[in-house]
Amino acid sequence: MAEEKAAEAGEEAPKKKGKLLLIIVAAVLVLTMVGGAAYYFLVMQPAAAGAEGASDEDEAKPIHAKKEGDEDTGEHKKKKKKKKKKGEKEEPPAYLVLDPFTVNLADTEQEHFLQVGITLQVPGEAAAEEMKKNMAMIRDKCLKILSSTKSAELRSTEGKQKLADTIADQIAEAAEDDGIEIPEISKIFFTSFIIQ
Repeated sequence: MAEEKAAEAGEEAPKKKGKLLLIIVAAVLVLTMVGGAAYYFLVMQPAAAGAEGASDEDEAKPIHAKKEGDEDTGEHKKKKKKKKKKGEKEEPPAYLVLDPFTVNLADTEQEHFLQVGITLQVPGEAAAEEMKKNMAMIRDKCLKILSSTKSAELRSTEGKQKLADTIADQIAEAAEDDGIEIPEISKIFFTSFIIQ
């Protein structure tokens, strides 16, 4: 009887070692696959997207107002960003705060007012100083755009983003039409936004 128990124990030990070895190998394979997938999605995908997206960063995404005679091609104007040279430090952006605007909106059924604070982000202090020289043209464009907008268009986040994009585009077009060179507006922030 003792010999039978020893024989059974001897057969079970290799089976247990074989199963344990199989489990360890499977675990190592699973961890390797998970690690490879994580590396691919966290490192390789963003790098590939960055290489492909480099041209996307050079394109502006603004939605601009359509002028008479313009064809709707679905394409937006492309704005080239200045490429910095090696070793050249990028200047931090500057913020140009405009005086608040209060305008009548273009609603026909009921009269609505808009009071809005606008801040322009431009690439550096020199750009901000250049923009200050053309403040009359900038405020004029903002007033015309704001007063030609309906309150329903401004109630959603998308409507506010469209307004910001339109302001940036129209300021750039007005400067170009007048032969004025102004820096590119990086972003437009609404610091207050009240519709009454």
